[in-house]
Amino acid sequence: MGLPQNARLADSDADFKRFNVVRNRPHPREDALRTNGDRGSFEWWYTDAAFEDGTTVVVIFFAKNYFDVSGPAWPTVDFEVTNKNGERVNVFVQGEKGHVVSSADGVCDVRIEECFIRWQEDGSYLVRYKDDSIAYDAVMKPKVPMWRPGTGYWLYGEGRREKQFGWFVALPEAQVDASLTMNGTTRTLSGGHGYHDHNWGNVSLEYVFNHWYWGRAKVGEYNVIISDMILHKRYGNKRLMSFMCAKGDEIVSDDSHITKAERSGMHIHPKTKKFLDDSVKIIQRVSDDEEYVISLDRKYDIMYRSLLEVVSPMKRKLAQLAGINPTYLRIGGDVTLTVKKDGNVESHTQEGLWEQYFTGSNKYPTIEGVTYKPME
Repeated sequence: MGLPQNARLADSDADFKRFNVVRNRPHPREDALRTNGDRGSFEWWYTDAAFEDGTTVVVIFFAKNYFDVSGPAWPTVDFEVTNKNGERVNVFVQGEKGHVVSSADGVCDVRIEECFIRWQEDGSYLVRYKDDSIAYDAVMKPKVPMWRPGTGYWLYGEGRREKQFGWFVALPEAQVDASLTMNGTTRTLSGGHGYHDHNWGNVSLEYVFNHWYWGRAKVGEYNVIISDMILHKRYGNKRLMSFMCAKGDEIVSDDSHITKAERSGMHIHPKTKKFLDDSVKIIQRVSDDEEYVISLDRKYDIMYRSLLEVVSPMKRKLAQLAGINPTYLRIGGDVTLTVKKDGNVESHTQEGLWEQYFTGSNKYPTIEGVTYKPME
């Protein structure tokens, strides 16, 4: 394989000029369609909402057939609702295979059959999912400014070998009100808080990533977003991180270059057959007088999925023969934020969710040359 290729967050002055974005000034146009549906590209718009009655809803708009990066354009909307008793319904709608997802120019206005996600002039988003038996309509109003790490691009390799992965957080925290019709009954969902982000790129995820942890939470007066990404061996299993902490409507810290991670409680998960950490700690030490520590402590699993479920039987078989075993875990537990600033210490704990996305088939993690295994 040769020497590891370079990988980095694009955040130099030259990078901002290249991608035509302004440092620390995200713009709604960055949430518009970025790809043309070609094989080798991917793009999706993700939304979630948790309501005061315990209902949670996740709606994801894909430009492809889910994560089928090598496949043709195939607009797909995935809808998942979970009631407070744990009952879960997961359905989807697809547009015409081979057709690029329908979108307006310059803004987020993505339409797939009767479903859409649409930016409004007041900064809010409208989200609709509709099929023959379910109708969900939500209004998501921003409570925290749009955000992205650096330019929003991570770059893998250089020159002709360069690959790109993009991330734009349009709604780090939103107030959500919605209606949900299922089985002929309509419910009003109120008091919700939600999130919306957007990913795109020109490379399959398994080519770049080995695994990642990603999470977000509202804890006390703060909103936090973190990711701990471990790259493929071809990039030296390098660790790339992101961190955002906002208090009210102000982002107080987001310099990923100073973000550190600690993991503990590693074990082999019974379904993925790969490692999972029961505790993930993200440390953001700004100075001797300012530090933010986020602890994710697992209590239960919300959902497991083999990502081979959403590809054709032929691709599934080829992946298995090649040892490819992509898995996804959505995890629930306690999120604790401890803030040390100006001689004061405050700590807040809130139940939240995070995910482990795992494209590799390895049982144990290798991070920047070191392989970690569970304690005996």
